[in-house]
Amino acid sequence: MSLPSLMENKKKVHGSLNSQGGVLLSVLLAIFLFSFLVLNLTTSYHQTADLVSRTEQLYQAKIAKELFLADYPKLNVKKGTWMFNKGEITFETEQTQLKIIVKIKKKTYHFYEKNSTSNSSN
Repeated sequence: MSLPSLMENKKKVHGSLNSQGGVLLSVLLAIFLFSFLVLNLTTSYHQTADLVSRTEQLYQAKIAKELFLADYPKLNVKKGTWMFNKGEITFETEQTQLKIIVKIKKKTYHFYEKNSTSNSSN
């Protein structure tokens, strides 16, 4: 057997060096794409969970504010603190508006309501 015929047989059995490099490149590309998709999926999940948490706290603050406003006319004070199960409300009556600060966990929400003191004459 001659040397060129041995080289041809070797190439047929093991494949060329170019095709082996192509497989490695394809595997690396597949691993990169998979990693990229997993990273995007986890980032999206954490952003969605954070949005849900912030939205829930905002609505808890709005509900607490409305419950406070239902009891506010009975309080007969201009300034104070009102506690509820998720946090606390600090309120202060200014000239024409009521300033309400709701604190839930580490978040603070500021609300301003028009002061509805009615002076009716009969």
